This record gives sequence, C-alpha cells and structure tokens, in this order.
Amino acid sequence: MNDLVLRRMTEDDLPAADRLREIAGWNQMLADWRLFVALEPDGCFVAVRGAEVIGTVTTTTYDRALAWIGMMLVHPDHRGRGIGSSLMRRALEYLESRGVRCIRLDATPAGRPVYEKLGFVGEWSLTRHERPSACEPILWETSPMVVRDLVESDWGRAGEIDTRGFGVPRMRLLRKLRERCRRALACESDGQVVGWGLLRPGMKADYLGPLECANTDVLVPLATALLRSGEKRAVFWDVPDDNEVAIAAAKQLGFHPVRPLMRMHLGSGAVMSDPRALFGIADPALG
Repeated sequence: MNDLVLRRMTEDDLPAADRLREIAGWNQMLADWRLFVALEPDGCFVAVRGAEVIGTVTTTTYDRALAWIGMMLVHPDHRGRGIGSSLMRRALEYLESRGVRCIRLDATPAGRPVYEKLGFVGEWSLTRHERPSACEPILWETSPMVVRDLVESDWGRAGEIDTRGFGVPRMRLLRKLRERCRRALACESDGQVVGWGLLRPGMKADYLGPLECANTDVLVPLATALLRSGEKRAVFWDVPDDNEVAIAAAKQLGFHPVRPLMRMHLGSGAVMSDPRALFGIADPALG
C-alpha cells in the first residue's frame, strides 16, 4: 500500500475510470463521469498505483443536509487489499469537512460488508428491473391524463414532487440530468403537473428515472410514454421494494428483476425519504 496514491479525480482520469466501470459491467457512460466531476469537483477521488488508476469513488452533496457516495470501483487485480476502504475513508473525510450531516449510498451485495464496517446502516432495499430490447411493443392505454414534454415552467412543481420522496431539494442535479436525456415528460391532470420522468441513455441499456408521481394513476401512462419515446434498446428501472405500485407497473410493462441493492446511511441527522413516493430513482450513484 506504500505506493498507493489517493487524489482528486481530474478530467484526464475519466477514460481510465470508465474502463473500471466497463469491467464491472455497470451502465454509466463517460458523460456520467463528467457529470459527477461537474457536480462535485473536489469530492471525486481516484486510487493510483504507478501511473494506473485502479480505483474510484464519487460524492455528491445536496447542501449540508445530505450527500451521496457512488461509483466505488476497484480493479479486480487489486481487490482485497483495503483500497476500497481507503477510498471510502477519503470520501467520508471530504464530506465531514463539508459539514454534511447524513450520507447515503446504494450498495451492491458485494459492497455492503465494506460499508457496514464503516458504520453504514441499511434503510430499505430496491431492485433493478430490466425490460429486454426484444420485448413486445407497448400498447397505449386510455387515460384522462395529459402526457407532454417537460417544459421550464414545470420545474417548480416537479421539484416539489421529487423532494417529497427524496427528502431534500436537488434541482441542480435534476436539470443536469434533463440536459442529456432521450425524453423528458410531464403528466398533467386538471391543469396541474402530477408526475414527470426522464428516459436517459446508458452504456448497456436506457435508464428510466427519475420517475416521480404525486398520483399513482399517473405511473403507467407516464412510464408507457417514456418507453415508447426511446430506441429499441433494453431499459433499466431501479424501484424501491416497498413501492408495490411501481413494482406492479414494471411487471405490467414487461420488466423483470435482475439485481438487488440496499440503500444505506451514515450519520445521526438522517434525512427522511419515502420509498413509497419514489417510483424510479435517479441513479444508484446519485440517489
């Protein structure tokens, strides 16, 4: 470990970081790495041995109330040597210096023991669902809801719906996600936005999320319209296991469960979130 260097991630590190992502088989793209660094330029780190980037971790702060840790990756040839734990401690030191009161992450089964040793506690489980590219076309369902493009004037209401489930405002993130999505839609009832969502490109599959609903009747029409607006690619949808409405909708629309995750937190000032109000998360690396 004496020759291991932990330092801030730079733009030049991103191709190497994305190769680690490729080895792990995750769905993010190079553009996502750029987003992580843009959101938190001083809070993303790499582990370097010699000239080789062998590990990564990112942080995203939502004011001082809440932060997220993501993209914890270590090259397979260097695992089991404490590099992941060292990266996590570096990320936690950074967040402590920012005065963050609650830290969250979405853990894979392999990563969960590492996080538990650092004091993280499980909150609730979620599952990645996949709709194969060869799935049958989605038929339109009759609905009194108006589904249309998300426009600038919708952001106030969209932010309110998002904060209700996520726990804190994160408008900067939502706007940046909107910039690189395939389609952004809002669902309107009686002149008011009651749901909204994004369909975004990913390396292995498109990604459905965030997906937000103030009225559960909105979910299937909104998800259907988003899925129909994409290319003929597989789609991932990460859904809290406590949200029975979203799970039923995923099954109805041709998705099947493929990977479990656990939402975990560290810190006494835990921000309250409501998994039953989260119909599709933004990303495991962002919440």
